[in-house]
Parts: sequence; structure tokens; C-alpha cells
Amino acid sequence: MGQIIQMFSHPVIAIDDYPDIDAIADQFYGKAMELMEEFPDAGLISDAWHSGQRARGADDIRRYGFTSFHSVNLARREDFAFMNQVALQVFAQYLQVVGKAGTGMRLDSAWASVYGRGHFVPQHTHPLSHLSMVFYAAATDGTGQLVFDNPARGHFQHFYPPELCWMPYRYSIQPKKGLFVVFPSYLTHNTEPHESDDYRVIYSANVQLDFARLTDADKQR
Repeated sequence: MGQIIQMFSHPVIAIDDYPDIDAIADQFYGKAMELMEEFPDAGLISDAWHSGQRARGADDIRRYGFTSFHSVNLARREDFAFMNQVALQVFAQYLQVVGKAGTGMRLDSAWASVYGRGHFVPQHTHPLSHLSMVFYAAATDGTGQLVFDNPARGHFQHFYPPELCWMPYRYSIQPKKGLFVVFPSYLTHNTEPHESDDYRVIYSANVQLDFARLTDADKQR
């Protein structure tokens, strides 16, 4: 019998067993609530996300949801060092899994998002980054899936309607408290609406990998 060869891979890893993760999640949850107080004019998500709208008051945040993305880079905040350090360790686990252990990297950006009922994030990528992650400090089971689009979808969808296609168009991950998801930043993804009265609280981050191709002269130095 023939063997299916998975020729091209776009690895995504999910980690839900990081040590002391409940305590880390609870600490980040509290810090995210503080950010909502600190930045009442923060960015909005849901239908206001793509246009980069800012909150004009608490009603806008209740309607659309909250992101600190436009207000502050948490990668530069000392009071978020606990979360940033964990993120770098998880990124390092990803690089180990894909066979690039020891690759240098720098945390380029990080931010918090808070979803209420009905809030979501439309399709997007993370430009100018190599790897990205989301961490769920709070999540409700059964709602608000994280959905990745197959990068080749535009090619095979042109010829294969869903009734004929054996290649998946999309892949969904169910968020839960304490879950990290790390993925190549070019992967198009979105979140489905969060249908719960409990907050969903997310830490997101991007890294850039360090690389320099040495010339012969460099090697002789």
C-alpha cells in the first residue's frame, strides 16, 4: 500500500503543560485588567480592528473589545518581564521541535487583548516577524476557536470545490486557560466570536530570529 508523504510543513505547536502555568495565567489576567484602566483610549478589536479604531470610552471597549497593541509594547515593560521571559522559553521550545535549537531571537512586540461576549479578531498575519504566539490567561471552552487558513488554499480552491477537495481549507484550535500556541507569523488566522460573559484574556507576542551569513573574511577574524 502506498504511503502519504507530507511534503511541505507549516508547524504549529500547542503547549499546555508549562510549569506553574495557572499562577502565571492569573498574574497576567490581573495585569491585563490594569492595562484596561491605564489605557481607556486603547485599540479596539472585532469589527473595529482592521481600521485601527481607538476607544472613545468604556462603551466602545464593551462593544468591540480591548487591545493594548496601539498603546504600549509589553516587551519593553518591566512589570511584564515575568510573561515575556516565559514567552521566550516557549519560543525556544518551538525552535527545538523544528530542529533549530539555539537560534538567537529577540522579542519584538507583545500586547494584551481582552474579549467580552461577541468579540473576535478578523483574519490577519503578523508582518515583519518570524514567529508569533498567543497565550490564553482565561478562556471559555467551546467558543472562540483560533482558526488557521491553509497557506495553499488559494491555489487548490481554484480547482477543487469543497465536495472534491481532500486538502483541509482550515484548522481550528480550541483555546483554554494556560494554552500557548506558537506559529509562523505568515500564517493567516482569525478568532471566532467569543460567546461567553466571562472575559477571554490573551497575551500575544512576536519574535524575530537572528541570522547572519558569514563571509570567509568574517570567519578569519
